[in-house]
Amino acid sequence: MAKNILPMRFRVLHYASQKDSFNYSDVLRDLKEEYGTDGQFKKSMILSHLNSLRAVGMIEEVAVDFDEAKELLVQYKITKYGRVRLNYLPNEWK
Repeated sequence: MAKNILPMRFRVLHYASQKDSFNYSDVLRDLKEEYGTDGQFKKSMILSHLNSLRAVGMIEEVAVDFDEAKELLVQYKITKYGRVRLNYLPNEWK
């Protein structure tokens, strides 16, 4: 049975729970098959979702570097609080 698609922000949180650390580029690459046709599936919206999740304490920064284009590249990981919030996802996503 196929999983229902989650709203993007919740899917990013779920994605974070599956990784030791990740950045926006990882999200874009790994979720492209699921969300590639969604209008909000672009760098600016993924960064917005990441900033929102960080602001409420569900993910945290673990490293900051620059990518090949000399743009800031932030690595994140899920927090304990973020893991607790996963309990609110539909059962098929737990």
